[in-house]
Amino acid sequence: MENTVKISLWDDTVGYLTWDNSDWRKESSVFKFDSSFLEKGLDISPLQMSINSPAEKAGIPMRGGNPRNIFKGLPPVFADSLPDHWGNSIFRAWAKEHNISMRMISPVDLLAFVGKRAMGALEYHPSLIDAEDEACDVNVQELYLFARSVLEERTKMTFSSDRELLWQDLVKLGTSPGGKRPKVLIAINRENGDIKSGQAMLPREYDYYVLKYDNESDAFPYARMEYIYWRLCRDAGIDMSDSELKRFDTASHFITKRFDRGPEGKIHMQSLLAMAGEVSSYEEAFDTMRKLDLGYKDFEQLYRRMVFNVLSGNIDDHARNFSFLMDRTGRWSLAPAYDMVYSIDPSVLEVQKGQSLSICGKKSGISKEDLIQIGRYHDINRPGEVIERTKDVLSNLHGYMKEEGISDSVWKMVSTELKSKDIG
Repeated sequence: MENTVKISLWDDTVGYLTWDNSDWRKESSVFKFDSSFLEKGLDISPLQMSINSPAEKAGIPMRGGNPRNIFKGLPPVFADSLPDHWGNSIFRAWAKEHNISMRMISPVDLLAFVGKRAMGALEYHPSLIDAEDEACDVNVQELYLFARSVLEERTKMTFSSDRELLWQDLVKLGTSPGGKRPKVLIAINRENGDIKSGQAMLPREYDYYVLKYDNESDAFPYARMEYIYWRLCRDAGIDMSDSELKRFDTASHFITKRFDRGPEGKIHMQSLLAMAGEVSSYEEAFDTMRKLDLGYKDFEQLYRRMVFNVLSGNIDDHARNFSFLMDRTGRWSLAPAYDMVYSIDPSVLEVQKGQSLSICGKKSGISKEDLIQIGRYHDINRPGEVIERTKDVLSNLHGYMKEEGISDSVWKMVSTELKSKDIG
């Protein structure tokens, strides 16, 4: 396996990351910036690993933390590139097929597995996956049916010879995007509709998307609900990437355009979690934006998202579901919103139905006064109007659900929960 990886950004060497396991009691990563990269002045992690920090000025390498913490012993900026729940399921199967014990896998090995396929613009060399630059054609329906079988056979996944090519595609396209639900990265030709794998850089007529599979065996229509919430967010003035429900043979999947890809190629991205550490409140999120010197538009956007999440039942508003983008001059901005969808599990206890990020010290029982207080503190123009507009937009939810053929039983469940979110 790879004990050291070279990290690059836009073809420039950022530095080298090594997993130090010389002492099992203190094993963690060690990172050192490349001197030529420091001269460019690009601060890829200004709040956690700044190129202007005293330690960096003194030439002291950065050591990661405890390998059992949320960042797996890596600097947060690189931990952001690790596979999440779905990607880890695929990786474990890949390791099993290659007779690799998971006990022998370090977080640096995982980054080598990700290689050039990470979300954002950071790349890790050498890659453990061959031919990841190749842009192969993708049969979305076939890959969808295979992904469903992977879910159903989660405990006994293997790379059987008759499915080898599908496994290769799923490994390349499905291990980088975060989250629990199965998804793959694709590219669609605007002119003829051709679909190719989305891990390679393609001609300008291709746009890059995250495709989230709609598992029809689920009781809850995740893909259709995410599309409906995307429409509601747009109505509420929330900045989101172009998205749609796209039908492939027997199933409709949610696709959303990637905001970490642009005309000039890859865009550096960091989640709020990686940028600021273990953030637990919206107040800390606003404070992070202030430290990044972001403008009023970004503050208003975060406020709109906060209000929408509280009123719409999106309690999966944790720090990894907010991100920032850095352009090639080093300027940061708030990324478009994503993963905005109803996420309350009716089977859990009431105390588990609160927001992931607190507001005024509360995760539930949040009042209109709490939301207005946050708005006024951060100089948001007319916060009360933002709240009323969001409530008005959400009044269209039932109609949108009917348009998409979602059952009355799902509406009853959702509406019951949303009534408990009514702030007057």
